[in-house]
Amino acid sequence: MYKWVIIGGGIQGCTVASYLLHSKKADTTSLRVIDPHEEPLHRWKTLTKRVGMKYLRSTSVHHLDPDPHCLRKFSRKEAYAQPFIGRYDRPRLDLFNDYHEGLFKQYAWNDFWVAATVTRLEKSVDGWEIKTDRLTIAAEKVILAIGVNDRPHFPEWADPLHERMGHLFSTAEVKKGGALVIVGGGISAAHLANTYAKEWEGKVTLLKRHPFRIKDFDSDPGWLGPKYMNDFHQVTCYEKRREIIKAARHRGSITSGLSVKLNRHVRQGRLTIMTDQVEAALYHKDHIHLRLKENEGLKAQTVLLATGAENGVPGMEWLSTVIDSCALRTAPCGFPVVDAQLEWGPGLYVAGALAELEIGPSARNIAGARRAAERIAAI
Repeated sequence: MYKWVIIGGGIQGCTVASYLLHSKKADTTSLRVIDPHEEPLHRWKTLTKRVGMKYLRSTSVHHLDPDPHCLRKFSRKEAYAQPFIGRYDRPRLDLFNDYHEGLFKQYAWNDFWVAATVTRLEKSVDGWEIKTDRLTIAAEKVILAIGVNDRPHFPEWADPLHERMGHLFSTAEVKKGGALVIVGGGISAAHLANTYAKEWEGKVTLLKRHPFRIKDFDSDPGWLGPKYMNDFHQVTCYEKRREIIKAARHRGSITSGLSVKLNRHVRQGRLTIMTDQVEAALYHKDHIHLRLKENEGLKAQTVLLATGAENGVPGMEWLSTVIDSCALRTAPCGFPVVDAQLEWGPGLYVAGALAELEIGPSARNIAGARRAAERIAAI
């Protein structure tokens, strides 16, 4: 039996693992991280590469290592050119990834990484039993750090099976050439538009439902400390907490730097930006016709969706059983109700989206991962 098993090897799970190892609450013999992929941060690396991200939205002090200044020290040691940009010191993506590759080697992550897909979680007499498609693992404590980006949201008009329709979360390649329409108004859509405006052989259009919302971060930095969180924790109604989280998140927002780049592409004739809604789509062998609410329709050889993930609790295909069998408390929205240590049930902890009713609006991002990891490592 292992002392700690983390389910999920993305930003959230890897941050918790890093904190446990750093604090010596775990080592390579007492810890296991279960993830469907062969390496840590696989999904993160895949999606950031796919959108063409060069610099993170978060600041230089937000990463997986408990030492907030480690990226800055690493950038000086390795002599990265322009390692950070802007007033918030946003780090280069390759700097961020390179540093964490070294961190994973330092802690010998290959020794405790388990490439498998969880299919069931059951309470045992002295802990938990995790069943996967490969093996069964026993644990004293389990941390659920499940991401949401493996469940792409397709609008009602979208046909996910059509060969000319793709989604950022599920499509590795898109058909090159012809007219490309990117659908979405958030930072992922903006990154895609910035990338394809430079690379695409054909017309590129970014279609969004609302005007750009220019925000430095996906929620106000005040949510990382007592400025807002003290009042948040005074709220005992979880429906109200959900409303606060929804209002505080800057969904569908982009940074001012990305806005400048997109406007430059528009001026140079490489990109068209439209604000409208798709009412229907007509599918043909060689193109898709999008019928719009306000403007003349668009004909596209490729439609690439950056419409985010489906709403809902991640992992419910196997979590629902343990919720019922262990009578785990959930809010009306279906998300876990946990204590200040993020404990959902005896020896069962959460991070990321599953922890947002306690961590608040920042729970799903890197800063929120650090807040969750701090609490769990302090147990």
